[in-house]
Amino acid sequence: MSDIMTVNGGSIPSNFSAGFAQTAFLSFFNPSTIVTQISGAGSFVVNDGTFPSPTAIMASEVAVTLSGANAIAITGASDTVTAGGSSPYQAFLNGGGSNVLNTGSGQSTVFASSGSATINAGAGSTTVEGSSGSLAFNGGSSSNDLVFAGSGFASMDGGSGGNDTLVGGSFATFINLSGASQDDFAVAGTGITVIDASQTTGGLTISTNPSGVGVLSAIMGSGADTFVGGGTTHTVVQGGSGADVFLFLSNGLPGADTILGFSAKDNIGFEPGLTIKGEAVGTMGDVITLSDGTTITLSGVDHKLFS
Repeated sequence: MSDIMTVNGGSIPSNFSAGFAQTAFLSFFNPSTIVTQISGAGSFVVNDGTFPSPTAIMASEVAVTLSGANAIAITGASDTVTAGGSSPYQAFLNGGGSNVLNTGSGQSTVFASSGSATINAGAGSTTVEGSSGSLAFNGGSSSNDLVFAGSGFASMDGGSGGNDTLVGGSFATFINLSGASQDDFAVAGTGITVIDASQTTGGLTISTNPSGVGVLSAIMGSGADTFVGGGTTHTVVQGGSGADVFLFLSNGLPGADTILGFSAKDNIGFEPGLTIKGEAVGTMGDVITLSDGTTITLSGVDHKLFS
C-alpha cells in the first residue's frame, strides 16, 4: 500500500458527531468524496486545487505541506501540518495529540479534539473551537482571530496585530495580549482564567464570563481599556496606566471583585437598575456594595468614591 493514495471518504469521528462540526465534516469527508490519504511516515506535499479536495492524515510524526486542500483531517499524533495558499479551509484535529497546525493566508476554521494541539495562525483569519485536549494558540501578526477554549487547559497568545477575540474555557485558560490593536476582546471562561494585557498600548476590552461564573485575574495595558464585570465571579483586575473604564452588570447574583491601581483618571459605572447599597473604607480600601449584593473593593483607595 502506498504512503499517499486517494480513497473514498469515511465515517464521522465521534467528536465531530453533532452541530456545526458534523455539518462541516460531512461536506468534505462524505462517502462519495475522493480523499487524499497519508498513512506512511515522512514528509509530503499535497497540491490539489479542485473542490472538494480533502486530505486525511492518518500516520503519526508526519510533516505535510498543503496547497489548495480545503479540508484537513488529522487522525495521527505528533504531526506537523502547514497550510499554504490563500484558499479558505477547515481542519479537524482528531488525533492522539501533540499535533501542530500552521495556518496560511486563507481563512481557516479549526475543530480541536481530546488530543493536545498547537495552532500557529498565519496572515488569514483563524477560528478555533477547543475541546477536551490542551490547546496552545499563537496569533498572527495581522490576522483577526476568534478562539474558544474547551474543557482542557488552554494557552492563547493574541499576536502583535489584528483584532482578536479570545474566550476562556471551563478548566484553566491563560490569555496573553500585546500590541497596539484597539479592538482586542478577552473573555473569561467558566473555570479559572488569567489574562495578561500589560504589553498592550491600544484600548481593549476584558470581560468576565457572560454566564456570571468563574474566577478571573487580569492585568490591563497602557491604553484606555474597558473592564466589564458582574455576576457571581471572583475577580482581581489590575488597572493600567491609561484612563480605564470599569463597568459592572448584574445577573441578580452577588460577586466579589477587587480593582488594583484605581486612580483619578479612571471611571466606574453600573448598568441601569444596579445601584450602590453601601460604601465603607476598610483596611483593604474603599468597599462598594451594590444592590445585587456584589462587592467591589478599590484596593488602596483611602476615601469613599461616591459619598
